Amino acid sequence: MSIKEIAIEVAELVEKKNRDYGNSFDKTLEEYGDTAYFLRIEDKLSRLKSLSKKDAPEIDESVEDTLKDIIGYTLLMINNKRSKGKVVIF
Repeated sequence: MSIKEIAIEVAELVEKKNRDYGNSFDKTLEEYGDTAYFLRIEDKLSRLKSLSKKDAPEIDESVEDTLKDIIGYTLLMINNKRSKGKVVIF
């Protein structure tokens, strides 16, 4: 699978989830600011750390799923900023 194919797969998944959850990412950003994005990414990085341990408990989320979530949240963040005519600078 090429990088472009992976990117399209993640983008399609993000668009579907965003519709299913009623654009909750943008709503959360409006309520809590950019910190909401950082916290979601931190949660996913913590999940990656847990999954990488040899004695990691069985979790219903794979390393690949977690990486896709990180990409997805980042796509949502960029989209949110661009839709407001902003450059992504923190």
